[in-house]
Amino acid sequence: MALISLIDVHRQWFKSRIGLEATETPLELAFCTHALKQTELLIVQDATLDARFAQNPLVTGEPSIRFYAGAPLLTPEGAVLGTLCVADVKPRVLTPTQEEALRVLGRQVVSQLVLRRQGRELCASKNKLRAIFDSTPECVKLLGGDATLYDMNAAGLRMIEAESLATVVGLSVLALIDPEDREAAAAMFAAAAGGGKRTLQYRLIALKGTRRWLETRAVPFWDEIEQRDCVLAISLDITERKQADEHLRLLETCIARLNDIVIITEAEPQGEPGPRILFVNDAFTHHTGYTREEALGKSPRFLQGPKTSSSELARIGTALKKWKPVRAEVINYKKNGEEFWLELDIVPIANAKGWFTHWVAVERDITARKRTEDRFRQLVDSNAQGVLFWKRSGEITGANDTFLSLVGYTRQDLEAGLMNWIAMTPPEYASLDQHCLQETADKGVCQPYEKEYLRKDGTRIAVLISASAFEDDPEEGVCFTVDLTERKKLELQFLRAQRMESIGTLAGGIAHDLNNVLSPIIMSLDLLQMKFPDPASQELLSLVSASAQRGADMVKQVLSFARGVEGRRMEVQIKHLVRDIEKIANDTFLKNIQIRTHIPQDLWAVLGDPTQLHQVLMNLCVNARDAMPNGGILTLSAKNVTLDAHYAGMNHDAKPGPYVFLEVEDTGTGIPPEMIGKIFDPFFTTKEIGKGTGLGLSTTQAIIKSHGGFIRAYSEPGHGTKFHINLPALTECALAAAPQQRVEMPLGNGELILIVDDEASVRLITRQTLEAYGYRTLLACDGSEAIAIYVAHLTDIAVVLTDMTMPIMDGAATIQVLRKLNPHVRIIAASGLSTNRHLDSLGVRHFLARPYTAE
Repeated sequence: MALISLIDVHRQWFKSRIGLEATETPLELAFCTHALKQTELLIVQDATLDARFAQNPLVTGEPSIRFYAGAPLLTPEGAVLGTLCVADVKPRVLTPTQEEALRVLGRQVVSQLVLRRQGRELCASKNKLRAIFDSTPECVKLLGGDATLYDMNAAGLRMIEAESLATVVGLSVLALIDPEDREAAAAMFAAAAGGGKRTLQYRLIALKGTRRWLETRAVPFWDEIEQRDCVLAISLDITERKQADEHLRLLETCIARLNDIVIITEAEPQGEPGPRILFVNDAFTHHTGYTREEALGKSPRFLQGPKTSSSELARIGTALKKWKPVRAEVINYKKNGEEFWLELDIVPIANAKGWFTHWVAVERDITARKRTEDRFRQLVDSNAQGVLFWKRSGEITGANDTFLSLVGYTRQDLEAGLMNWIAMTPPEYASLDQHCLQETADKGVCQPYEKEYLRKDGTRIAVLISASAFEDDPEEGVCFTVDLTERKKLELQFLRAQRMESIGTLAGGIAHDLNNVLSPIIMSLDLLQMKFPDPASQELLSLVSASAQRGADMVKQVLSFARGVEGRRMEVQIKHLVRDIEKIANDTFLKNIQIRTHIPQDLWAVLGDPTQLHQVLMNLCVNARDAMPNGGILTLSAKNVTLDAHYAGMNHDAKPGPYVFLEVEDTGTGIPPEMIGKIFDPFFTTKEIGKGTGLGLSTTQAIIKSHGGFIRAYSEPGHGTKFHINLPALTECALAAAPQQRVEMPLGNGELILIVDDEASVRLITRQTLEAYGYRTLLACDGSEAIAIYVAHLTDIAVVLTDMTMPIMDGAATIQVLRKLNPHVRIIAASGLSTNRHLDSLGVRHFLARPYTAE
């Protein structure tokens, strides 16, 4: 059984019931009487065991209730109405879920009762509002967005000459508006229905033919009763005011034929958003496409559109409030939607008493001039070269984004006057700039020349400059700049290649002659050692022999560098070479250097010259030993790797395929960043004079290249050096050892990845790879650009993949700023070093050692 019971003074009666025939019970017998004494549920699991109910006729007789659970019905004010209860003829135990359900249902019963009471109160309020609505002296009406009439007060019915509301409800009020004003009125009602607020003056033709001028204010309105969007419109009869404006006709006759556009408006009415147009001349109608009737009564702002400058309008508005004349340039729109530029002069007009009553605006079309300016601006902004506008005093009055990016400044810096081309020029180029200024003064243009600019961060950038002065003002001009950074790099590489070729030719000749000199010396030493057996002679001859042999080894390295490394090719097991090097190092290196190796048993073989590869490993290990004068750890490790197209795209020396990867790592002093790019140059050494020839690493690189491989060096001062070597693995061995099936990599679901790297080739290949696997990408060439992109796509970017070593703003600084913008940003760091000390402190847990494969 289930009941909704309400209480009287002496009884409870059942508003709703299931499983019970009775409609009420005496209050003293009701279980609900007990439930009403508490705010929580009353639960009686077995009435025969409860002293309060064991002798109750409802228990001992029909309907023989054994189980009862009731929720009191309490109003928000705390009044007790009754209960919602369930009962059964056998004992029961409710679950917690059932108990909560009973509570929820009880609250819903009370909610329904409260809603009904509120409905009656709302009806009473509606009647009051209706009385106010009908007594308002202005015309008040409720419309749909299409101007269909829903309701109108008595004043409105009199204005349109309707006998009753029933005769006009459901009709469109547009039928009562002068045909020339209907379009504007329909637009006003539609705009109000869409959430806007509009005011319009238009002509009304009443049902009995009376013509009136109305000024209508329309606002959006939500009809709670009918549950629909409406327009609430209040109309004032302004016929008399319109008739009073007839004196303006004389003025219209005088200026109607002026070529300039003339608009006369009234002073801003009290409480209105702006002045209304009282007069326009023929030039206005001809130029805008609007008729006089379409313009009169409107605010001049009806000509404005999305491109009209809000800041310029604000400036005009401020001047008008102070009754000051103002000149401005604004965009307006013709009736057909075509935009045009106006140069306007607005002046206030005063009456005989000195009170300002009207505004006169004289407007000139400057669209052609603006289009020329825009085309010139587009030419400047889209130019691949940097463009800046200069003054002889050093001020930069304008620049395109290319130039700003070139010198590392922002447009805000430019607008704040923080850029000065003289201050940005290093002193050694000042004379070139002065020569250019003199040439532009004499000829109007100067010949292109090379110079450097100081960027905002203090770094320098090489540029090619050409400049010209303006004819109308020789003190100002325009300058074009071309970034020479890449060209300088290519020139440096070309000169370096020429130098290497020259050194190689010279070294080959010298080595050949030295061999001819050293050969008889070395061959004679054996004879001299036999001829002079005494200990003193033997010691001296041993010293000469060691020096001559060292010279011969140096000649051999010079010849290897000069002629290239060629040798026999055979299948070589790298693991055997590593074991041999490990033994030699343990036997000959100082004991404070620990030798560690990590070589897998299934390491692939390579095709090469074992002697030359042995020399490579020995050169690197000796360099590592020399870098650890106080001891340390030397680690030799190797593994099988398969390089894909993504990896090859990041390494111009690499080709996709199987490789044997070798790493020689020390914990020594490291190599300064400014030297890391020179260590493979012949005769370049970081060692002291007399301790290094500068040929070890150049020969090592030559050997590895001759084997089809490549070598990379990674170092951090104070934290050691790593050399990574990749040698092509024997195809047959690699294919036999590699799995025959590729692992299918998971596809993305359109997640947006921000790629931050200063290497264009790395950005491009990473983007292509990620997009091929279903991801979207954004690219940034440095940290500052990455921050700007991240702010613009804050909620969309799923992860940031950033290089750690970049100019302007490196990876560590970028990560710190990203963390401030979003503490939960997900970051993957990438670096040429296989580890990075700063990552833990930056909270980065995901790291890629560059270069990396797609997998």
